[in-house]
Amino acid sequence: MTSTSIRERYALDVFEPIWRQKGYTIVREPSPQQLPNFLKGLRPDAIATGAEPSLVIEVAAGQGAGKETRLQRLKSALDGHKDWRLEIVYVGSEGAPIKPASLQATRTALQRARMLAAEEPEAALLLAWAAVEAVGRLLEPNLTEFSLGALALVDLLVGYGHLSQEDGVALRALALQRNRVAHGELEIAPPIENVETLVDIADRLVGAAAARQ
Repeated sequence: MTSTSIRERYALDVFEPIWRQKGYTIVREPSPQQLPNFLKGLRPDAIATGAEPSLVIEVAAGQGAGKETRLQRLKSALDGHKDWRLEIVYVGSEGAPIKPASLQATRTALQRARMLAAEEPEAALLLAWAAVEAVGRLLEPNLTEFSLGALALVDLLVGYGHLSQEDGVALRALALQRNRVAHGELEIAPPIENVETLVDIADRLVGAAAARQ
């Protein structure tokens, strides 16, 4: 077994309980007979059915032309199949696992985000999101192996009971806004109240992490 396959299996072990909570049945390394016709000939890492939409699950451990081609083929196969969605779990491939920040460093980041919110809302949003991810790693140490996508992080925090479903809805909207800023959509600044909502949620997560220490 290669180190990459070990990371991929571990990633599925972490996320599978979250998908099961949502009503999915997970099939790892599905056979051609277990795949719908439009996916035959492809080899996704897993599929999840039983809830809507059904999921094609791919673990992305590192980068490379082969992986990008594989993901593109899966995306193309899903065109026109709105009852299916590609779910990508990103896993770090090199170096030591990410070391969680201390609670004090996380609190300091949130204070800076509040101060920046009025004049630099984009920077404040990214800094506050970094604090959410940092405290997520404190609450769930197994996340240190992962370079998490924003929406995947929200699913994990809600799935493990650190956030309510209501908080999850708000945080998913903020995650999409964070992604737009992080990938260069800079024409529309995030509203100050959105940054403040993100900081408030992160503050509560910090409180929960502090109570466990």
